[in-house]
Amino acid sequence: MVTWRTADVLAAEDGLTAAVASVEKAMREAAQLRGREPSTEDIRRVVQFAKSTEASNAMRSLADRIARGGLSWRQVLTGEASHDPLVRKALEENRSRLDELIHGEPVRPPQPRKPLRRDDDEPQSFTEDAW
Repeated sequence: MVTWRTADVLAAEDGLTAAVASVEKAMREAAQLRGREPSTEDIRRVVQFAKSTEASNAMRSLADRIARGGLSWRQVLTGEASHDPLVRKALEENRSRLDELIHGEPVRPPQPRKPLRRDDDEPQSFTEDAW
């Protein structure tokens, strides 16, 4: 009997399983960071680290790129720039040190705005003289 699950198919399934596990792990990490914004002090510590000899070459390259403009540390640390290969590489190579440096602060929800009343609005109660 010939099976359709050849060695190549089994290897592809293993690769897919590993990729799914990696994505799930990244999603769990992102969920932990959601609702947290890096503080100014966090960014200062990361910039200082990125300029040090302790940082990886990718992190120093990222610091140079940010200094030239077009990208900010806030975008990098909040994940807005996660599509960039240099950002991903720098964060992966320095993940443990960055976790020590960034404490984050809770994001405050925006205050609800009260709608402005217009002259043609219906009265809110029968005792109100709107006509």
